[in-house]
Amino acid sequence: MEIGNIIMFTDKGAYAKHFFGQLGTVTSRSISKYTGKEHVRVKWNAPVKYYDSYATVSDFSADKFTLVSEK
Repeated sequence: MEIGNIIMFTDKGAYAKHFFGQLGTVTSRSISKYTGKEHVRVKWNAPVKYYDSYATVSDFSADKFTLVSEK
């Protein structure tokens, strides 16, 4: 995934209740020095209700997303 790509949260694990199906834009990416996995920071297209507040930006492992559109 590259900065500017549009991605969709598609993981069905613990965070699916809040984020599944949500669209956002990759604003940064990195590789974890501990796991070697790619991580992305995503700016959500619309704030996502997460418990008692709203998330506008989140950080997750890239494997929790599906690429929707390239920059």
